[in-house]
Amino acid sequence: MGKHLVKVKWIIPIGLIALFVLIGNLTINKETAFASDHLQIETSSSIKEVVNVQGEKELTHEEIVALTNRFMEILVQDIDSNYKVIQFDTKEELLNEFEKVTTKETAIQLVDFYYTEKVDGLYLLPTETPPWFLEENDYDMISMDASTVKVVQDNYTELDGDYQLELDFTYETDWKITNIMYN
Repeated sequence: MGKHLVKVKWIIPIGLIALFVLIGNLTINKETAFASDHLQIETSSSIKEVVNVQGEKELTHEEIVALTNRFMEILVQDIDSNYKVIQFDTKEELLNEFEKVTTKETAIQLVDFYYTEKVDGLYLLPTETPPWFLEENDYDMISMDASTVKVVQDNYTELDGDYQLELDFTYETDWKITNIMYN
């Protein structure tokens, strides 16, 4: 009976310690899980990606690069020697193409600035492109709500100098650029 009591003596303190550790871990995990619906994780290449704890669609670096590159490809159309656009004849056709990566409301200001519609077709204003997303530079991602992420990037180019670009990406059936702001 004496040996049995010695074993029980050690089991109770060890059991209590294990219980406290378990409760502590559960409390920490619960606080971490509910502190934010979205966490920002810095990857080894210094690119930040949104990790959505609730399992919603996350915006990846690859999607940002693909959408911003495609946006600029649509904005800068192939032209002839008179700056007449080769692929589109009207602003409406160009805006319809933009809807693959953005909304008409977002694209219309740029289309109105860079393009003129004439009787014989669509013409590009011969000027520089706007300051834009630089995929090799760092940026921050801010979750605005369950379906919108703001990407903020501070850049410098010889042509534009210092600028801050803010792009809102919204997810419905896929990601689209829904707002563009410069500071």
